[in-house]
Order: sequence, then C-alpha cells, then structure tokens
Amino acid sequence: MRLFHEQGYGKVKLSDIAKASGITKKEALDYFPSKAEICHHVIDAHLENQAVQFEEINQNSNPRQRLSLYLDTLVENADALIKYGSPMTDLYFDMKREEKQLADHATKILQQRLDWIREQFVLITRVKDILDLHERLDSAIHGISILAQVTGKPKLIQHQVNQLKSWIRSM
Repeated sequence: MRLFHEQGYGKVKLSDIAKASGITKKEALDYFPSKAEICHHVIDAHLENQAVQFEEINQNSNPRQRLSLYLDTLVENADALIKYGSPMTDLYFDMKREEKQLADHATKILQQRLDWIREQFVLITRVKDILDLHERLDSAIHGISILAQVTGKPKLIQHQVNQLKSWIRSM
C-alpha cells in the first residue's frame, strides 16, 4: 500500500515490493504471480480499512457528526495528503491508466465512500432520493486533496474542512 501510494503503481516494481517486504523477488512471486495480483490485494485492504473506519465512525449516532469525524481525517492526514495526495484516488487513476480490470476493482473504494456519505445525507435530510449532496461532498474532498498537494498548505485543509462542516451543520 505504502509503495503504491508514495510512488504510484506504474513506478513500483515487483523487486521494490519484495525488498520492502523483506523477501526475495522469487519468494514474492511464490505468493503473487504478478504486480497486478498484489494490487488487487492492496485494493481489498483499502476497502477493508475504509469499512473499519466507517464502522468506528458509525458508533456516533449523529450523521452530521459522523461526516464531521470523517472530514477530520483529512486534517489528521494533512502531511501525507500534501506529500503524496489521496491514496485511494491516486490508486484509482493509476489503475485507470494501467489496467481496466484493476480500475474496476479500485472503483469499489471510491463507490464505498460515496455510498457511505450518501447514507449520512439520507439520515440528515430524511429523504431517500436526495439530489447530489453526497457527490458534492465527495467532490469537495477530492478537491481539498488536490489543492493541498499543489499548494503544500496544511491550513488550507483545515479551512476547507471547517467550511464543509459548517455547511453540514446548516442542514
């Protein structure tokens, strides 16, 4: 996960993965026949990590607070966002350029987040057919990640997250 996030899928070699894992390239090939197979496991790990994160956040009974807690993770991860960008978004775009099957798998990460955000807005608005609130928030999250990486300003992340929280509280 770390290598794909820091270097991008295209730049990482199987030998890099083996070295970072403390095994030989041959041993790595015994477990995974290709870098693509490793990537499928990385995507599954992202899906699992995100699901666990949502389960933890869902312990809070207030959907507005849940969204705020999720947004707080952007602030908590500001340094990594600035240095490397969003691991899940970047992985998706790497896959889209490299391999359709991997891109389809990586789409599940983004869809899982979008579905969770949508669920929170349905609970807030009590309207099942909400318009695009979840898409607006998810777009803002992607935008914050890009701006943070381009500007290198952690305060930008905090300011934008505060604006989004204010918007959510106003509902």
